[in-house]
Amino acid sequence: MAVLFIVFATAMAFGTFIESWYSTETARIWIYNATWFEVIMVFFVINFIGNISKYKLLRKEKWPVLLLHLSWILIIAGAFVTRYISFEGMMPIREGNSEKVFYSDKTFLTIYIDGEIDGEPRRKTLQDDLIVTPKALKSNLPWQNDFNGQPITISYVDFIKGAKKGLVPDENGNEFLKIVEAGDGQRHEHYLENGKVTNIHNVLFSLNNETEGAINIFKTDSTYLIKSAYVGDFMRMADQFRGNVFKDSLQTLQLRSLYNTAGMQFVIPEPIVRGSYGVVKIPEAEITPVSQDALVVEVSSNGETVQQKI
Repeated sequence: MAVLFIVFATAMAFGTFIESWYSTETARIWIYNATWFEVIMVFFVINFIGNISKYKLLRKEKWPVLLLHLSWILIIAGAFVTRYISFEGMMPIREGNSEKVFYSDKTFLTIYIDGEIDGEPRRKTLQDDLIVTPKALKSNLPWQNDFNGQPITISYVDFIKGAKKGLVPDENGNEFLKIVEAGDGQRHEHYLENGKVTNIHNVLFSLNNETEGAINIFKTDSTYLIKSAYVGDFMRMADQFRGNVFKDSLQTLQLRSLYNTAGMQFVIPEPIVRGSYGVVKIPEAEITPVSQDALVVEVSSNGETVQQKI
């Protein structure tokens, strides 16, 4: 019993330090949610129940000691209820309003497996909660499953703290044009793929794919052109030169200029680049509490293995 208590106290002390050094999620992975820690709790309950019988604590003169043992049993039972039955989260409620949406503190990983069964398209969904942090390289991955009898393994590779969708440079990739806008008062980057149409805050942008009702951008051998379905204006930042954007008129596009049209402001800061659109890491100085993270997994099936950032 004494040894169990020393191990328990040491684990709790280390858990407190791990939370301050790294994060609560790291402490959960290494200690609080670890199987060995739960086994210690079970042995505690067994010992407390055994002591009640061994020392005949069900007597009036020993009620203080009995109460102490029962309180520990109830505390540990409550911890197991919290661990396996209850859930934590957040419900933001503005003053004077009501709310019915509860945001769980758990992170869920959902995997969709698409294929065919007897010639018919089918989809299999795998989902489970996941705890992963940069300092605790542990998760409930790998997942072992199958699709129509074909084994599939999904393994953990890496965790990226602070990530966003962006362009990964690749000389053999597709052509993309970067658009920077502040439609909601905050800076956002978008990448317009050559030959495609993109919806940015309900405004259509196209690159080398003229579309009615859109802001169409074209690239020739030496210049960029713009043909907008909206009137507006622009200001070239280098020399403060100003000009107008005429509706359905083919005009020269000014790079590194602030365009104001269709109820939004945007800048095209650089020429077309080649790459692939995916997950990129946010610089450390730009990471905020609301920044998203990314998980790198490895999917293996039928002798083939691919990596995917999600």
